[in-house]
Amino acid sequence: MTRSAQAALWCCLGAGFSTLLDSAVVAFTAPAVQADLHLADAHVQWFLASYSLTFGLGLAPAGRIGDAFGRRTPFVAGLLLFLAGAVLSAVAPGALPLIGGRLVQGLGAGIISAQVLGVIQDVFTGPERLRALARYTGAGALAAIAGPLLAGAALWVLPEGIAWRVVLLLPVPFVVGTIVLGLRGLPRSPSTGRVTALDLPGIAVLGALVVLVTLPVIEPGLRGPGLAGVLVVCALLTAGLFWWERIYARRGKLPLFAPALVRSPGYVTGNLVALLWFGAGLAFTTVKTVYFLQACDIAALVIAAALIPSAVARLVSAGRGQQLFARYGPALVTYGLVLQTACLALSAAATLITDGWALFAALSAIQVLAGVSGGVVEPPLRAVTLGFAPSSLHGVAASFLQLTQRLSATFCIALGTGVLLATGATTGSLGRAVLLCALASLVATAVSFAPAFRADQRSRAEIAAATSATAASR
Repeated sequence: MTRSAQAALWCCLGAGFSTLLDSAVVAFTAPAVQADLHLADAHVQWFLASYSLTFGLGLAPAGRIGDAFGRRTPFVAGLLLFLAGAVLSAVAPGALPLIGGRLVQGLGAGIISAQVLGVIQDVFTGPERLRALARYTGAGALAAIAGPLLAGAALWVLPEGIAWRVVLLLPVPFVVGTIVLGLRGLPRSPSTGRVTALDLPGIAVLGALVVLVTLPVIEPGLRGPGLAGVLVVCALLTAGLFWWERIYARRGKLPLFAPALVRSPGYVTGNLVALLWFGAGLAFTTVKTVYFLQACDIAALVIAAALIPSAVARLVSAGRGQQLFARYGPALVTYGLVLQTACLALSAAATLITDGWALFAALSAIQVLAGVSGGVVEPPLRAVTLGFAPSSLHGVAASFLQLTQRLSATFCIALGTGVLLATGATTGSLGRAVLLCALASLVATAVSFAPAFRADQRSRAEIAAATSATAASR
């Protein structure tokens, strides 16, 4: 790996750690935020889910801007936006600025992530790309270890009204450091002077659709005419989005749903697997954390410590992913999803027979196996799915993959926390929420068997060759 490639990778790892650190700690703050700001359950759901909404919506235009004008400027701009959103949420006196800060922070994270995946696509190919993606997954695993421990310590030592604000500011020093890395490590790319198609109307309609689909989940009292009205508007927006995308493409511009990508069965299948897998996993972690903090009154530091074995397992399995993928190919994704589904099903079953500390111990043990699953699934799933995209659409393909995952997370987190809080965070409501996560993971497993997803064996052959060469050199 060249020095410039190493510098670019360090920028990606710093950005990934900073944004994923925030994702790892936000659920720990929910009970304290609700108590301190006197929030309704719906406000808590939006607080937890809004970040993923703007994260996803910011990905598509940011990826295209990076493709046309270079990665450095949008990378730094995204970090500054993320920083501003974190500060706004941390000092918020009420629900609106709190949720508004999360929306701003999510938009910044989406801009950052689009550049990170674009850089990995641009700089690395074949086995090196999979290794870079594995290190990116490793950065997330490290954030999953450090974040909860720091959050737990803050919530244990500091008064509740101050602690949650400190926790939301935890990513700030890492963001500042990554800004310095980006200014020094990413080259300044000259503008090509060409106009890039952002398809902002398509993005706006898609965002409105996600909010409307999520609305009945967050507002369970929405019934009768109100629910019917939401369904009618969703149908109209879907038809309008389909019409607009066709018109946009006929004008010679690149729509949000890029034809070269949506016509690729392998890419579409990989997206479907990824969005179900990601939404199920993130929703499970969120509802489990909120339940043990709120219903069982288990200290945040204890919950954080229990997450360490799972994060270590994810880190180790991600490091072994290259060798395993060389042997099993895309089928490795299916094996990992089977393991995740089994873990979620066992977790749901555990809520039927135990409670309190015994349930906490059982789910913590099962979570270790889920960590292995996450490390095995993520790098190959990304590599295989993006392998179906043409080289001219690297940034677009990577951004759209993340967009579908984040929009799925918005809905799944809102649904999971809604089910959990509907009856006051009981063992039964936790079991129902986890069962929904298991069903989503089961569908992802079934979809991963599709021949289109396993059609391209080229990357497997490349990785196998690289693995043999590495073994020989050792």
